[in-house]
Amino acid sequence: MCQILLIDDMQPVRHAIAATLRKAGHDVVETDDGNKGLEIAAKRQFDLIITDIMMPASDGTDVVFALKSGGSGPKVVAMSGGGSGIAAQDALSLSASRADAVLKKPFTNEVLIETVSSLTSN
Repeated sequence: MCQILLIDDMQPVRHAIAATLRKAGHDVVETDDGNKGLEIAAKRQFDLIITDIMMPASDGTDVVFALKSGGSGPKVVAMSGGGSGIAAQDALSLSASRADAVLKKPFTNEVLIETVSSLTSN
């Protein structure tokens, strides 16, 4: 299917999303922070990058803007459940202007797979 980089600092959430994507036939590389994600993305080509927005080191907004600043590159999905007094919609609003899709946590496996399919089917 496709090569996906998944960036999320919460290990249980990251593993659950990765398991769903792998079950659907995708190759998934996981990392827990935006800086590491950008390093991996610079070394390997991905069809899709899924990033959480609210992360401690380099957040997903930094990732989205860095990946989309060059114009071409992989499709990017921003996701957030909010946190620290910030609503998920507020956390996603800045990234939504550059990301190819946004997912508000919690989302179903079906919504995840539909989103990935819509962005990777050409």
